[in-house]
This record gives sequence, C-alpha cells and structure tokens, in this order.
Amino acid sequence: MADVSKEKIYRFVVSFHVNLLNDPRFEKIELPQDKVRKNTKNDRINDLLGVQLSRLEQVLSEQGIVVYNRTIQGTYLDAENIIEIKITEDNITEQSDLNERKSKSKLKVRSIVPSLPFTQETVSRLASESLSKLFVDLMGVIRNKKIMSEILGIEPTEDENELFKSFFVQYYDLWLPTDERRKELLNKFQEKSILVLNRYSNKHN
Repeated sequence: MADVSKEKIYRFVVSFHVNLLNDPRFEKIELPQDKVRKNTKNDRINDLLGVQLSRLEQVLSEQGIVVYNRTIQGTYLDAENIIEIKITEDNITEQSDLNERKSKSKLKVRSIVPSLPFTQETVSRLASESLSKLFVDLMGVIRNKKIMSEILGIEPTEDENELFKSFFVQYYDLWLPTDERRKELLNKFQEKSILVLNRYSNKHN
C-alpha cells in the first residue's frame, strides 16, 4: 500500500473467480455464529463473502485508509486461484470532504455481488425488455422505419432489429433513469422527431 495516501478517499473492489461459487470448499468454511442467517446455499455464500469483505475492511482501517465504497464480487479472472484487489481514488466526493467522510455517521456503501456476470446478464435482460416495449410504442407512433432511421441518425433501414440496436445504445439510460435524465432523453427524442417529421411534411407540401 505504498502508493495509498491516508489523506485521500478510496474505493475498494475485491474480485474472485466466479467458478469458486461451486467449489465444495465453500461448505467447509466455518462462519461466526452471529454471521449465519439461514442454511440455504445462497445465504451461506452471501454470509461468507460478507465476512471476507469485513476482514479486508479491517485491514484497511488498521492502515488508516479511508474507504466508504467497497465491493466483493465473483467474476471471470485468468485463473481460479487468483484474488484481484483494486483500490482506486474516489473522485466522486470532493477530497475537501475527507473529514466529514471519516465521521462514523457517514453513510457507507457495501456491495456483495456473488456473480457479476449473472447480475450483468440480468440487468441487460431487464433493460432490453423495458426498452423493447418503449421502442415498440414509439414505432407505433412513428410508423415509418425510414423516418425512425433518420431520428436515430443512422443509414435508412427497414431492419427493425437494426433500429432497435441503435435505439438501445442511444437511449439505454431510459430503462432506469433519474427524473432529470428521463426528461433529457425524451426531450432529445422528441426534438429529433419533430425536426425529421417537419422535413418530411415540407417535402410533401
């Protein structure tokens, strides 16, 4: 930790190979009784990862390292016997806020993600389903793939899959937006739609 400063705030992520979730050694690890909730496999995995994360947090705390955003996650690494630890500077919060963040009352963010690939796949599926419904609704209003192509700023196409791919990339944030972001993206689509529709209207007048 030679490059880590006690005067800065950090994010901490520890990653292990996701295949270890099916390793029988998981069942043999003893957990403190106060950390055990239920006997289901998923609960045990979450309890175990929580304990491991707490131990790593303790090491950082003993070194005087300020970390208020920490994660333990299962992902695909080069080998199953690798543990990857990343400590990066937290630039979201102003460093001048360091003293406040050292306060015990400051909210800490703690994430336990047993399988990052599964989580990402689930999020992607939910986003796709949500945006697909919105896209279908918008196509029901536009009713012209060439016009939709222009609204999306792509080469004219009759391929609805290509149109959806472009819509998905440009308006991905609409699936779970803040009110401000939703308004921003819908206004963007509306403005482009009006511009293109007016152009088509003028051509036929």
